[in-house]
Amino acid sequence: MTSQTDSYRMRLPRRRAISRHIAMPPPVPEDDEPELASWLQLLRDHLRLIVAITLAVTFAAGAYALLARPVYEASMLIHVEEATPAAAKNALTEAAAMFETKKAATAEMELLRSRTVVGSAVERLKLYIEAAPDHFPLVGRMLADLRPGQLSQPGLFGIGGKVWGAERIEVPWFNVPPAMYRRKFVVTSLGEERFSLYDAVSNIVVYGKVGTAIRAAAPEGPLELLVARLDGLPGARFNLTRNSAMSSIRQLQRSLAIAEQGKQSSVIVVRLEGGSAELVNELLLEIGRQYMRQNVARKSEEADQSLAFLDQQLPKLKARVEQAEGEYNAFRKANGSVDFAEEAKLSLQQAAAAKARRSELLQKRTELLTRFTARHPVVAAVSGQLGEVDRELADVARHIKTLPLLEQDAVRLRREVKVNTDLYTALANTAQQLRIVSVGKASNVRMVDAPMVVDEPVRPQRALIVLTGLAAGLLLGVAAAVLRRHLGGGVDDPVRIEQLLGSRVVFASIPHSDAQAKLNKRGAVNGRQLLLALERPTDGAVEALRSFRASLQFSMPQFDSNVIMFAGPTSSLGKSFVSANFAAVMAAGGKRVLLIDADVRNGRLHQYFGATRERGLCEAVGGALPISQAIRHDVLANLDFIPTGCPPAGNPDVFMHAGVGALLASVSAQYDVVLVDSPPILALADALVLGSHAGAVFLVARAGVSTEREITESIKRLNQAGVAPFGIVFNDVQPRLSGYGYKYGYGNLERLEYSG
Repeated sequence: MTSQTDSYRMRLPRRRAISRHIAMPPPVPEDDEPELASWLQLLRDHLRLIVAITLAVTFAAGAYALLARPVYEASMLIHVEEATPAAAKNALTEAAAMFETKKAATAEMELLRSRTVVGSAVERLKLYIEAAPDHFPLVGRMLADLRPGQLSQPGLFGIGGKVWGAERIEVPWFNVPPAMYRRKFVVTSLGEERFSLYDAVSNIVVYGKVGTAIRAAAPEGPLELLVARLDGLPGARFNLTRNSAMSSIRQLQRSLAIAEQGKQSSVIVVRLEGGSAELVNELLLEIGRQYMRQNVARKSEEADQSLAFLDQQLPKLKARVEQAEGEYNAFRKANGSVDFAEEAKLSLQQAAAAKARRSELLQKRTELLTRFTARHPVVAAVSGQLGEVDRELADVARHIKTLPLLEQDAVRLRREVKVNTDLYTALANTAQQLRIVSVGKASNVRMVDAPMVVDEPVRPQRALIVLTGLAAGLLLGVAAAVLRRHLGGGVDDPVRIEQLLGSRVVFASIPHSDAQAKLNKRGAVNGRQLLLALERPTDGAVEALRSFRASLQFSMPQFDSNVIMFAGPTSSLGKSFVSANFAAVMAAGGKRVLLIDADVRNGRLHQYFGATRERGLCEAVGGALPISQAIRHDVLANLDFIPTGCPPAGNPDVFMHAGVGALLASVSAQYDVVLVDSPPILALADALVLGSHAGAVFLVARAGVSTEREITESIKRLNQAGVAPFGIVFNDVQPRLSGYGYKYGYGNLERLEYSG
């Protein structure tokens, strides 16, 4: 120990012995840093991760937007109108209006989706035949859209038959046995409007010519094919598939989007999407035509049935009217006119009304019996009403019997004339209306807007997809950064360490060095790993080590010896970087420094000085080599170095040897500072043994890597071994946005003690 160190010890009292169990410091508030600044710092710390995820998601969205096939939509608007009823409001006109009432919108929507309507469109357009060019995967269709009207050279460099141009095929007729439905056939252009049909399952090849039907025999049954058009250079391949009509109908039914526009508006909107604007327009137009045609046919059929029934009833009613008029005229001729009393008039009106209702109900019951059985609820209800009318007529009849017999006969005859005349007139009017409906083929539905070919696809909206991908990527990137911060648990702020441990214990915050990253990429030069303190002496990391040196010089008088050990909770924290560069900084300050690589398993400090690890610390501790021969003198000016040496096989407890303390005491007297680079604390017990011989122990932590649990557990293990770390060196710190900056050498003279 130098005289300067002795003088410091004379002026300052020696530190008392350390207790193994010291109470945990009181909790400190989590963070006084503004929340906005904390979030900004989080974004900056994980900027590369956020940018990488954002670019990846945006690229994926852009690729999808470019490669996705355009989807076109066709639509039509149908209005379900209310039929105009007959002018007269009576039972007979209501019976005719049963066929004219407005259909419910939901019923019409189901009719639009029915197999009858959809199946006719499928059959007319032959949707069960799928014929398309065999495009290159992903980019084939996109390239074809970029080259309208141009045929491509099939295959890649003439190999294969996939295409990427304006190839086209039209197959109006393709029949196969049901066992071959959904089987993929390959049509290959042979030039001069000739082609071949190949089935890989049955391994058959059939040759044909465009415009000529061909027939062939397969193990499952006969094949029939007619190719009406084939545009493609020789070798171009086309995929051909025959589906069942039912599967095509069901697929089209699922594709139809039918809804009522507005609430109870009776306006139905029908939409259909597909990859071809012309096809979806033609298909939807055909569905509309079939629906309108069948609606008219249904209305005409209903009117014809009703008209046939009325034509049978009208002659009978006419005969009854003539008979009633004849009887009444004969009665008046024989008896003269009769002056009815007021009571007779009232009875006549009541009886006439009841008789009319009875005739109407009989007519309705007769018409219903043509459609339903006598037990049907509707027929039963009409029969009940007839019973009530009969009882009413019976009551009126009993009352009329009290009138003079002459007046009774007159009332009866006039009643018969009136009732029969009214009924005959009503039925004649209804029959005339039904004849108009039947001849004019009127319908209660009207196509307001017919489908039209659209120019722009509804999907994909490429700009929106890219913007959505950008926003989603940004959100995912931020979420990944937050998740990484919380799940990874790596401490990234020296303030957090001091809040965790309850005191100002961070002696040095060494910033991230881009220069060191470049040196690592360069690798060894002339057998030596480049040292940052020598290559970039003005780098921020080196300046932080200089600040640490200044702080350490004023703290060393409190140490039990000038042996300083650097230890880390785990590996890959930059402990060797700190040890080697700090040794160079101390030596550059005029101190005689000895650097010892005590990580006998994975030590690499010798690479910085162009030395070998043989004949080093392990041999000197075991007594196999004098300490003077283990030291590599003047690896740098004022800096000597002891490599790890080779540990004896089968004996991992190198530092349990009694010679460790004697060796450190010996070299301590020869140097101003002895720096020891120890193995990880949580992985091995070597650091605990070496720490008991050191004058001060500094814990090396790495920003974003070392977790709170690792730091506290390392301190706990050192305390259990009777060692109290003097402070923490926080390595690889990213710049802070909060204005905190870097703490160069600001440390407490109190040792860091922890009890778990």
